[in-house]
Amino acid sequence: MKNKIIYILLLILVVAALNSAFSHKNEANINPTSYFPVNNNLILVYKSSFGESITKYFRTGEYTISSSEADKFKYRQTLIIKDDGIYVKETYQFLNVLLFIKKEETFTYNKPLLRFPLPLFPGREWKWEGEEYSKNGTTKVKIFGKVLNKEFIITKAGTFEAIKLESVIEGSSNEKNTVTEWYVKDLGLIKAKIIIEGGGMLGFLRDILGYSTIEFELTEIRK
Repeated sequence: MKNKIIYILLLILVVAALNSAFSHKNEANINPTSYFPVNNNLILVYKSSFGESITKYFRTGEYTISSSEADKFKYRQTLIIKDDGIYVKETYQFLNVLLFIKKEETFTYNKPLLRFPLPLFPGREWKWEGEEYSKNGTTKVKIFGKVLNKEFIITKAGTFEAIKLESVIEGSSNEKNTVTEWYVKDLGLIKAKIIIEGGGMLGFLRDILGYSTIEFELTEIRK
């Protein structure tokens, strides 16, 4: 009788372990783009280094457009969303930093830039190398990224369990920027911090205005 009880307990433990493994496997495979939802009809409002910033997503043909705007800042990316990752086809930036100082740039790439891979899970790493084109010429770009961990983040819009990503972006024109981001399932980006160490358009911000760090934090979710 004792052996039978032990056998039943072991069987329960094995079944529980199998169910847990199956559950984790499904969690990784079901809706891998949930950290970057584009069809939830939400408008995300952030407190940023440029004032209040509003982000929207919309579809145009085969592409998804991510559009962020503040009073003196516009940032738009044309994205390709695949099962294995989020890719960037084109990036547009506009800055109106002072009354007579404006800077506008459009960047394209020799191949879609890997924004980050999917699905996201702690410990996952990625890299991308390619060429970036703008009116100022061609820049060789290297990106090294890693999914760090999950954290609870408190914002004015609420408290969320977010997954934390860090990317280091290096360019051939003495450019280096470190981007840390926090994403929430079925919502998207809730917080970002960009440390500017090199040149390029962000280097322009640092040199002209003294911005060595740019930050965004979610304050409101509008439907």
